[in-house]
This record gives sequence, C-alpha cells and structure tokens, in this order.
Amino acid sequence: MKYVSIDLEMTGLNPDTCDILEFGAVLDDLENPLPLDELPRFHCYFSPMHEGGTFRGEPYALQMHPEIFKRIDERREPYTYLSPKKFGNNFKQFLLKNGYMVNRDKVTINVAGKNFGSSDLQFLNKQTDLDKHVKISHKILDPGMLYVEKDDTSLPALSNCLQRAGFDSNVSHTAIEDALDVIKLIRYKLL
Repeated sequence: MKYVSIDLEMTGLNPDTCDILEFGAVLDDLENPLPLDELPRFHCYFSPMHEGGTFRGEPYALQMHPEIFKRIDERREPYTYLSPKKFGNNFKQFLLKNGYMVNRDKVTINVAGKNFGSSDLQFLNKQTDLDKHVKISHKILDPGMLYVEKDDTSLPALSNCLQRAGFDSNVSHTAIEDALDVIKLIRYKLL
C-alpha cells in the first residue's frame, strides 16, 4: 500500500484562531519500502496569512517553534515558503512527479499521521487550497491504533507509540521528522 505520512506544525489546536507554520509529507510504499533517508519528501513553511504579516496562536504553541519563526522571518535558504492559498498545486505537482495520477483534476492519496484526521486535516481544509488539488481518502491511518493497550483511556500520543515500539520517545515537533516517526511506527508493526 502506498501512503503519504503528513505532519503539520501549528500555532495551536484551533484552526479558527491559530495558523499552520510548517507542512511535511513523506511518501512510503509498504510493498516496496525504501530506506527512510531515500523516501521522497515535500516540505514547506507557510507565509503569514494575516494583515501585517502576522501569525495568530496560543502561547504554549508559539513558544515551541522559535527556530521555525526565525526561518520564516529571515526566509532562510534552502527552505521553501508558500502562501497557504497557493500551497495545494505545489503539493499536487510533487505527487505527480512521484508517480501519483490525476483523476478528475485531483490526485487521491492515502494518508497516515498522528491525529491527522482530527487536527491537521481541519487546518488544511480551512486554511489552504489543498482540497482543490488533492483528494484525501477518508480512511486515515493513525499509528496510535497500532500501539493502543487495554488499559489506555485514549489513543497513545506519538511519544508513547515510539516508546512502546522501543524507539527514542523524544518527539521533535518538526513536520518531516514527525512524519518519518509515523512511518517508522507503521513499518515496525506491519513489515
């Protein structure tokens, strides 16, 4: 099965009052798994959406990302910076270059991600033009389901999943690294 591991870094949890800072996607194919460092990646930072070039957010989340804010402010090389409203076609072109096909003007993908369906997808739908270019399957793979234990009261966090799989449980809170962690967790259980 081919899937795209996607992670976002945001300025909080509410897409009505917070913004996307960073998008990371890593392509994986469970039938033909490549080494992690050879997997195709799409990464970008988002330009501020609001008047005066500002981001909205919650204090706890804003303080988590000083390096991201520096990169965005200074437009550091070699990173990519996109307007949220012009993001979708860029991601679609990346998918097309990596073997995905267009059906009715959109590319359809299977997505994996920790809390993707309940959080990241809401931000993407509300703040970007992704849905004009990419159709995300309604069946989303959250690796928490693979690591749930009988005494859990909710799906385990990414750090808990990593710890239960025997990996370093420190979560980087950078989009590409977190997307790669999801792939490691999926591969650990399924390959």
